[in-house]
Amino acid sequence: MTVSMSLARAALAVLFIGASAGSHAAFRCDSNGSVTYTDTACPGGKPLPESDLRQPATMQSDLRAAQQRADADKRQLGALAASRSKTERAEQKQRNHARTIASNHRKKCDALALQSKWAREDAAAATNRSAEKTRRKSQRLEQKYALDCQV
Repeated sequence: MTVSMSLARAALAVLFIGASAGSHAAFRCDSNGSVTYTDTACPGGKPLPESDLRQPATMQSDLRAAQQRADADKRQLGALAASRSKTERAEQKQRNHARTIASNHRKKCDALALQSKWAREDAAAATNRSAEKTRRKSQRLEQKYALDCQV
């Protein structure tokens, strides 16, 4: 039991020493153009902020972590740009397809309108024997034009 108690006391002592070590202030002292850093105050010494007292290893790990975040952000930005580009290409393809369909529909309607006009002209010039047939053909083309082109 005494060994266990002495280990507990030693651990407690280490904790107290570690806790008090971080609370010491550091001072920057300028004398005759040279700069020194000390844990005791010197004449004209300025206490350093706690953020300047970090260990270089801590600063290096912060720098590495910041670089890793920047790299991750860069990768994410690249992925977003690629996704946006892919979406824009797909949208452009859809617009081109819709434009082609509209153009083909317009051409079809123009052709039907012309055929309907010619059929009306033929019906007007038809003789008695073929008049009924040309009138029916003209009527059917008019109906097809109205149906397909929604006139």
